[in-house]
Amino acid sequence: MPTIEKPQSDSIFGSVASPTLGAQIEVVTGFLRRRYWLILIGLLLSAPFGALYLRLTPATYTASATTLIESRKNPFDALLGSNAMPDFAWVESQIGVLRSRNVAAIVVKQLRLADDPTFIRSGYDPLDQFLARFGWGEPDPKSEPERVEGAIAALNNGLKVQRLGPSYLVRIDFSSPNKELAVKIANAVTDAYVFDQLNAKFQANRRAGDWLQERLQALREQASAAERAVVEFKAKNNIVPAGGGTVMSEKELSQMSNGLVSARVAASEIQLRLERIEAVRKAYQKDKPDPSAEQDETVSEAMSSAIITGLRTRYLDLVNREADWSVRYGKNHTAVVKLRTQIREIRRSIYEELGRIEENFKSEYAIAKKRQDEYEKGLAGLASLSTNNQAQVTLFSLEAAAQSYRRLYDNFLQRHTESVQQQTFPITEARQVSAASATKTGPKTLQIWAVTIFAGGMIGLGFGALRELMDRKFRTREQVQSLLATECLAVVPMLADTRRKGIFSRQQSIALERTRRGEFAIDRGPRSIGFIPKSMWTVINSPSSEYAEAIRSIKLMVDLNSRGNDTKIVGLTSCLPSEGKSTLAAAMATLIAQGGARVILLDCDLRHPSLSRVLAPDASAGFVDVVAGEVELADAIWTDPNTQMAFLPAGANVPNATEILASEAAKSLIHKLQIGYDYVIVDLAPIAAGIDVRVTSDFIGSYLLVVEWGATKIDAVQYALRAAPTVHGNLAGVVLNKVDMSVMGHYDRLGANYYYGQPRRLRSLN
Repeated sequence: MPTIEKPQSDSIFGSVASPTLGAQIEVVTGFLRRRYWLILIGLLLSAPFGALYLRLTPATYTASATTLIESRKNPFDALLGSNAMPDFAWVESQIGVLRSRNVAAIVVKQLRLADDPTFIRSGYDPLDQFLARFGWGEPDPKSEPERVEGAIAALNNGLKVQRLGPSYLVRIDFSSPNKELAVKIANAVTDAYVFDQLNAKFQANRRAGDWLQERLQALREQASAAERAVVEFKAKNNIVPAGGGTVMSEKELSQMSNGLVSARVAASEIQLRLERIEAVRKAYQKDKPDPSAEQDETVSEAMSSAIITGLRTRYLDLVNREADWSVRYGKNHTAVVKLRTQIREIRRSIYEELGRIEENFKSEYAIAKKRQDEYEKGLAGLASLSTNNQAQVTLFSLEAAAQSYRRLYDNFLQRHTESVQQQTFPITEARQVSAASATKTGPKTLQIWAVTIFAGGMIGLGFGALRELMDRKFRTREQVQSLLATECLAVVPMLADTRRKGIFSRQQSIALERTRRGEFAIDRGPRSIGFIPKSMWTVINSPSSEYAEAIRSIKLMVDLNSRGNDTKIVGLTSCLPSEGKSTLAAAMATLIAQGGARVILLDCDLRHPSLSRVLAPDASAGFVDVVAGEVELADAIWTDPNTQMAFLPAGANVPNATEILASEAAKSLIHKLQIGYDYVIVDLAPIAAGIDVRVTSDFIGSYLLVVEWGATKIDAVQYALRAAPTVHGNLAGVVLNKVDMSVMGHYDRLGANYYYGQPRRLRSLN
């Protein structure tokens, strides 16, 4: 059904209310009743494609293996300061590693998948796979790097890794047409992950060992330099260790030197811890933390704080919830955003608490530094007591520095030895819990057929909607009222054996059709209508039929519009030829005459006088001859012996039909007919035929526009009325003609059965 455009102003029936839910449902059901065959065609066309897909698609097997990513700790974690527990983000990161390119490359290399063209093609798009079956599409990769990249893409395309609930168990699924290969790949992914983790740890430990080695070399050189300075100073000042007392107390100087060494060591340790707590604060100052950075930047003083422990527990809980809710509801969900805000607030609280711990460290460092300064000041004071002991004081300072460097060197040497030992200690967080087993998972017949049916239905609906949009023809009363801003007077059903050009064709065709149906001609005198068409017989013999009721409603509306006029002059026209205006003119005149009124039917379609060829095929004179003054009116009128309806044929065929209709003689003839008859029914030419209809506005009071239902385009009618403003201004209404009442119900929510009560079939007139 074409879309009904809303008029700019309210029609004669008032403003149009918004459609209710029931009306919308009726529109949808009507659309389905009208276009169900297109939907069926879409389903029938899609069925072979679904069957072809099932026929050409090979069986798919999915192998599933379960792997445990453990949170175990190796013996060296405590030594390296890694005490953080794995959380949700850590497990998800490991799942990402399982799907990484490095793991896929290890599997491809281990199973030699780059040498299997069939496996490489499994990573193509479905269309490329289909074309590859016939030797079309892109050629297979030739070089080794291209084959490896293709194998990695195929592996990632069939690989699926997912966590099993809140546990540390991970299920690895791989789908492939080859059952044995799917099992091998699912098992090989775990092995490749373990190998990748071991290699990553080895590389990390090796880099740490290299850094410690460089630091040890620097400390060794510093310690050697300090010890060499002690030996050189002793040799320069001739200092030889000996017992006994001296001017300066050896014991006091020794205690002061030892205190200075302890103070320096304590200050150095506090400074290292202060630098470490500053690194921890920087890690918590970032908006997006690096979990690995936080684990490396932990210190025992911060972790032993009850406040920080509580905040970290709450922080890890919120991080897990934020990651879980992001997967469920999306990263931009309001609850997820609030969780992120709470996480930032907790991180800020931890940052502030760490700041307080840092202030404590700064205070301790200041105290240790002050103590060191006091020891140094004390040593300087003791040295000033005796110039003889000045060299010995300097010696004590050099020895203390040498001892400090030696202690630092020994500490780093121990760390380096532990790191080297850890490189040779193979440990990983993952192990396979259950080996892979394969099951058949494709093709999924029910899903494919469901998709096929859905696609076919959508295609059918699309074509149906396209047909609806392209159906720019009049179908309902509401269309006439909204698009033409005029009233639809009646919906005239199509007679049982009426065809587009069957009633008013050439006289020979009429005679053959009349003989075939068994109708007969009546000959009761000169200028008597001998052949009665189907429409006139229906009005006479079936007055209660839908067709007669429609003609009667047209006559009633004409009477209402012409109230106050003695004689009603009604002109029937159409936009295009063969829309049934002549048939309706004859039926309307017959109905009026049957009611006892004086009526005359004029055939003023002078270019194609179809009424004259049917009702008076032997007429030698008519309207043209009377207007020209060659024949008297009484000698040109024909009469229907059944209803006493008068009929004035068109007469001679003339090329200047417009000039005849616009002449004063034509106006005088119509005025004369007004005096002698109650109704003057004029069959006019179509509006699109020329200006014949426009020139009749001087003597025709109102016009009826006949529109063929489901055939005449809306744009054509609107254009015709704009081209004939005089006709549009005197338009009494529009008549929808040749309506298929069985189909009408598909377009109108009230249905065709409600126009005339219960549905009735026209009785046969044979």
